[in-house]
Amino acid sequence: MKHYLYLFILLTLAFLGSNKIYADTDNVEQELAMRVQQAQVSGSDSDFYNAQKLFLNHLEQNQAWDKYYRVWMSRVNYDVNHKHFHRAFTQILRLTDDIRKRHQEQYLYIPNMCLGLFYSSRNQPEMAETYFRRALKGVDANKEPVSVFNCYLSLALSLSFKHPAEAMACLDSLPKQMLENPMYDSGVLGYRCIIASQQGDRQAFDRYFARYDSIRQHNPAGFNPANLQQVMVCHYLLRNDYKQALAWCDSAAVPQLANQLRLEVFQTTGNWQQAFREIQLKDSMEQADEREVLEEHLMDVTHDIDLLQAEQEKAELRRKQLMSAGLMAATIIALLIAVLIYRYFKNLKLKEQFQELQEARRRAEAGQAIRRAFVTTIFEKLKSPISSLLNYARIFNDPEFKLKPEERSKRYRDIVAAAKNIESLMDPVLDSYSRGDLGITDEEKRVCQDALRSPLQTLIGTAEVIIDADGQLPHDEYMQLRSAICRDAYDVATSTRKLILFSLYGDAYPIPMNYEIGLNEMARTTLNSYDQHFKTQPKNIEFVTDVADDVKITTNMLLQELINCLLDNVVKYATGDTLQLSCHTLTDGSYAIAVSNEGPTIPASDAEHIFVPFVRLSPNEHTLGVGLPLARCLATSMGYTLTLDTTYTQGARFVVRLK
Repeated sequence: MKHYLYLFILLTLAFLGSNKIYADTDNVEQELAMRVQQAQVSGSDSDFYNAQKLFLNHLEQNQAWDKYYRVWMSRVNYDVNHKHFHRAFTQILRLTDDIRKRHQEQYLYIPNMCLGLFYSSRNQPEMAETYFRRALKGVDANKEPVSVFNCYLSLALSLSFKHPAEAMACLDSLPKQMLENPMYDSGVLGYRCIIASQQGDRQAFDRYFARYDSIRQHNPAGFNPANLQQVMVCHYLLRNDYKQALAWCDSAAVPQLANQLRLEVFQTTGNWQQAFREIQLKDSMEQADEREVLEEHLMDVTHDIDLLQAEQEKAELRRKQLMSAGLMAATIIALLIAVLIYRYFKNLKLKEQFQELQEARRRAEAGQAIRRAFVTTIFEKLKSPISSLLNYARIFNDPEFKLKPEERSKRYRDIVAAAKNIESLMDPVLDSYSRGDLGITDEEKRVCQDALRSPLQTLIGTAEVIIDADGQLPHDEYMQLRSAICRDAYDVATSTRKLILFSLYGDAYPIPMNYEIGLNEMARTTLNSYDQHFKTQPKNIEFVTDVADDVKITTNMLLQELINCLLDNVVKYATGDTLQLSCHTLTDGSYAIAVSNEGPTIPASDAEHIFVPFVRLSPNEHTLGVGLPLARCLATSMGYTLTLDTTYTQGARFVVRLK
């Protein structure tokens, strides 16, 4: 944050300087001063320089040296604020030579002030401190209270980078009569708040902030808003109100300031992912600024060289002057190159670390993308056998469906082929977990294989019995075998689908929210399409809602998969007849979907354990153990939260809170 405190200093200098320059002027001076001010607001360099040159000529003719050098100082401030550092440095040298040439040494503190501002804007606080102290030694405190005020304020800025306590002492040395003006007092109080925040002095911060906020609330016309965003961010950070702190960050008009403020908030909250993004943005803006400044420096130097060469062609008598100017230009270029080299080596290590992090991130993302592409390819290959098993399971589950004996071999061979296709691709899917973020153990992999292979082998064996019988089985025995095939085909198909989906979305990677639908409509559609025919004890699931039918949400169709996983769980463990899917409006205006049953209660100690992949609460279970983990991962990927309601004591109740 402190890298942008100079904005307050420069604004204050401009305000105080303008009062000194434009006070008690005649009509001509007022007109020229207004022209300079308007050109400065317009942002046109040529207009500003022309207007400023006319004003300087007028003051020079009237020998008003105090105003003359202050107007010249405004030129340096303008160049520094617009990052014309070469021009600013050149103007400081000319200003110093002019003061000595006219024997006006009492104004030498002005170029020292300019040099302090120059180095402060170049993030060289030690150099800035040196020149601000020189300026303080050269100014007459009795005659120039405004200049003393500016010097101490600027010196405090330079010291705040490494010596905040000394910076606060500088503020204590400000001329008291200047602080009688609310505009100056509020600006200094804001600066005090920022330094107190840097020192971690909560008591001092609250004391200064109370006075600062009082001026802001009760005297808005006399309030200096230069550092308002920084002060308010400090205020809310000290109170751990990070939401308000971020809101004030976003209100900052200067992108670099907003970026720095957000970085501090994210570092304070420990949100390192967002902090890393802000650092990337900060580096990008700083590099852009450096490139822009360097290009402008080179353009200015090239322009100077061109002018010198033109002078050499015009007159042989000016050759020595051109040589001197060329040497000066070469010196400036060397200085610029030296500065760039210094900054390069200073930041080299940080950049190398940043590049290493980027490379590691790219490798991780590439590996993740390869794994997801691999699993997606397998999923595409499994869609057909999964769909085939589900279709046969649904058709054969109907006792009224008749299949001619001579057709049985063909149909059941299709079932065997689909099952064997799934079996052949099961191991590659499980192997993909060891290459992803899930990292299952060999024992967990073996349990998963057993949970899938057992119904697969049973399904294949039963189907082959029917095939070998070639339509000669008694009707009752055939119907029993067909019922077993229906159940096993459904279990294999749904378990395989869940395993594939968990492999794809188990890393909680963000899922695009690109589907708009009514909340109640989505819930009813999911419930109506939910297949209970293959459950051991089919239940009647009622739908309840207190949400209006016109409420729409933007989501992803995978929300239905999430709800199906929860329905599978509550149906499986229900012991009572009451099962419910419900939609609710929460007190904060958001919405939630709940799925509940009547049955055994899950202990609060297992409220998070049940969402761990491949975990079974009972040793007698032989399920895959990815239903609830898949639901949790899908919820996280869509920005939702899925929790077990531990206050619900009649059974199990799962709540999905939508954002």
